[in-house]
Amino acid sequence: MTPEKKPGPYGQNPDDYVLTFADEFENGYNPAIWNDTTWDKPSHPQKNYAVEGGMLKIWPERDANEQFIPRVLDTDGKFYQTYGYFEIEAKLPRGKGPWPAFWLYNHDDTNGTFRPEIDIMEAYPGGGPESYWSDAKLNPTAYAVTIWTGQPKVKGGEKMLMELGDLSSKFHKYALKWEPHKQTFYFDGKEVYSAKVSMPHRMYVLLDVLYGSASGDPDHTTPTGRKNAFEVKYVRVWQFKKKK
Repeated sequence: MTPEKKPGPYGQNPDDYVLTFADEFENGYNPAIWNDTTWDKPSHPQKNYAVEGGMLKIWPERDANEQFIPRVLDTDGKFYQTYGYFEIEAKLPRGKGPWPAFWLYNHDDTNGTFRPEIDIMEAYPGGGPESYWSDAKLNPTAYAVTIWTGQPKVKGGEKMLMELGDLSSKFHKYALKWEPHKQTFYFDGKEVYSAKVSMPHRMYVLLDVLYGSASGDPDHTTPTGRKNAFEVKYVRVWQFKKKK
């Protein structure tokens, strides 16, 4: 991305921000900025992700043992930030079981007792209409934001955003403005939730497709392969400009 084409956060004043991280997925998967593993779990050797057509795609897939393959891509050890604006443009998978997410995390506490986390987008298409997570065809129609302060099981805020239409049919922007004493979440540039909470510890970016929770367990009905991917057009992060 050339400097003159650097965008600001969608719906925000670009003069208030400076771009600190961006992957437009124009040149393939970049291992210099992404890990195909997590800090506590190894990568599954069978790849259920690719960068193609200017997009990152992570899709539900079974391995040789008929087990569904979880996939987490993150910037741990490669990019961290405290505060700023975090945004993706993405289309979500559908069906029973998939659990796509865009979140921030910190595990600097080696004792394992302090794990701050900000879930910018988590969706559960397998929940079905009675759960309000999806429609009768298990197309995702809702997602959740959740703030975990880092203290065990202590939430700084949460909200389920419903009746958004089929989130697997087109791309939408999911974003967070993280300030020293406030967090504000956005959907397609519109503020959808805010909470007054202080979380001063650095975090890194994660994109994943896991399974279960409110989405249920995947089964023979779960669409697999590239045509049912968590598709991400870009990941962008900005820091607030210092006021003169």
